[in-house]
Amino acid sequence: MNSKLLLFSILILVVSNLSFRWPLDNGVITSTFGESRGDHFHDGIDMISPSDNVYPVKDGTLLYAWNKSFFPLENYWGGGNYKIIAHDNGIMSVYMHLQDIDSLKLNYSNSDVVGLVGNTGHSYGKHIHFSILDIEKKESINPMKLLPVHNDQKAPEIYNFYIKIDDRYIRINDNSDIRLTKHYPLLVEIKDTIKGNENLGIYRIKALFNGKDAGDHEFSKINYSANGLVVNNRIFPDLFDEKGYYKLSGLVFNEGINTLAVTVSDFNGNTSEKVFTVNVNLDIQ
Repeated sequence: MNSKLLLFSILILVVSNLSFRWPLDNGVITSTFGESRGDHFHDGIDMISPSDNVYPVKDGTLLYAWNKSFFPLENYWGGGNYKIIAHDNGIMSVYMHLQDIDSLKLNYSNSDVVGLVGNTGHSYGKHIHFSILDIEKKESINPMKLLPVHNDQKAPEIYNFYIKIDDRYIRINDNSDIRLTKHYPLLVEIKDTIKGNENLGIYRIKALFNGKDAGDHEFSKINYSANGLVVNNRIFPDLFDEKGYYKLSGLVFNEGINTLAVTVSDFNGNTSEKVFTVNVNLDIQ
């Protein structure tokens, strides 16, 4: 019964995603949803492609457009030239950094060209950034949840653990001895790749510290709150260090041996785990 239920759920998910497509043909992902941007979450996916054609992820209606060719006296904003397409059920998609050359139409099918891959606005190379938004829920959705499965067979890699004391990053090695004057957050250096040379964000990080839950964060959506943008009700500084390391906050170290187990995965479920122990001398006044 459980296997039949699982198969039925998978079929529903596959059918529901049939109407969505990737915005680029043969596109390569260069940045993923939810990863660190130094001081904020990345709220979409960046891609490059051999072709410049950009397609809507789903049939829809043009809601808004800005293009330098229409407003030659205005300055680019951060997203450069962009279009917003409205879809069913309050879902909208946004396409940024498009080329200056453009044409407008009211309705788009997912085979129509909505724009051309460009390098406008705050961009450091030719690419597009696209986001999927649910306006009613005031959230940005991880596009991976709606788009067809992207080929990715490489698991994220967990490299190093750090503690930041003032401006110094101190690497914590397995079976090492450290002296702590306070309960610092632990920083985790993680890298993920699809093709082999990217440095992408992950989809989920789960940690156990001395056998207790130390965080389980899934980058499936970014919500708007009174405190700003949040993932799982956590603001950016709760989840990331300024260097882009993943942050495990609220840890309480024991005198003596402490054990941390971290499990990370990408959206396709490729998973890695790393366990390390550290002998702590607590010197807290």
